[in-house]
Amino acid sequence: MTIEKIRGHESASVKVIKYDDGSEALVSYSTTVITIDAEGWISVSGLYSRTTIKHIGWFMRERGLTYQTAKTLYNDNMIMNRYTGEVKENH
Repeated sequence: MTIEKIRGHESASVKVIKYDDGSEALVSYSTTVITIDAEGWISVSGLYSRTTIKHIGWFMRERGLTYQTAKTLYNDNMIMNRYTGEVKENH
């Protein structure tokens, strides 16, 4: 496991935890906000504060995605595969 900062935002209260199996998590302050499993399924647990929304945007952009994608996944209770673009209900 490694813990990284988001490039260009090293002083922000946000970190990315990368696990040995290829999965990762965005942690804003002390809350896990987004997880991406080893198969690429993105799950968003909440949007939280205005600052956390910025963190989500930075994280998603580093992966070629947008904040709007994260917001839609959360609002619609869906997950999306970052590799295939497939979207399905979050169980």
